Amino acid sequence: MLAVASMLAFTSCSDDSDSTNGPGDSDKKYITHVTLMGADDDMDDEHLTVTYDANGRVTSASDGEDTSIFAYQNGDLANISGDDNVLAVSDLMVDPYDGYEFGEVLDYDSNGNPVEIRLFERDWDGMIIAEYTATVTYDQKPNPFYATLEAAGIIDVLADVDLNFSATPQAEELIKAKMLLPVNNPKKVVIKNEANEVVKQVVADYVYAENYPVTATFTETGEDGTYIYAATYTYRD
Repeated sequence: MLAVASMLAFTSCSDDSDSTNGPGDSDKKYITHVTLMGADDDMDDEHLTVTYDANGRVTSASDGEDTSIFAYQNGDLANISGDDNVLAVSDLMVDPYDGYEFGEVLDYDSNGNPVEIRLFERDWDGMIIAEYTATVTYDQKPNPFYATLEAAGIIDVLADVDLNFSATPQAEELIKAKMLLPVNNPKKVVIKNEANEVVKQVVADYVYAENYPVTATFTETGEDGTYIYAATYTYRD
């Protein structure tokens, strides 16, 4: 049902202490629009637009081309129709793992954020051809997408995902999403190869208002050079 494959996480397999606790209700902000702009003129602006019903539930999410429609039954998320990957965590988090495939979370911090992640690069046949380690650090601010995912019913779905791999098989995308979705706002990702050499680094600089970012600048440095992106965030009144 959900293609929530992820990025910049909740609990480890050995400690399913359910870190699905985001900011308190009075402090939550819900995204209505995010724009990502590249400093390079050949990059088109990217947009995320989220709409809500009178009960505060997400009714749709669109990137300008694809749209996901959310349907509820008895207050719970019942179905996502259209393009169900518009709210995919990997798309929301600016993609510091571009070119890599998720392997496993090696360590979490005390808040349940993944801080060390093993990544794999595969060839066209799916064979692993390289292994990397990503180290993630966070601001002590809420993940700005957390409350929006909650209003879409996705957090409740993830809360029911069992990370005990001997249990009934579940969608791989949901297991990855539960393991990777952070509670706090990621501010730096450093990716190293097996020789412990840095191959990519992403640093985020946020401007906050009431604990939520209103603008951000992302600087990505890698073997192909340095790229700078700017984001703006708008929230529901």
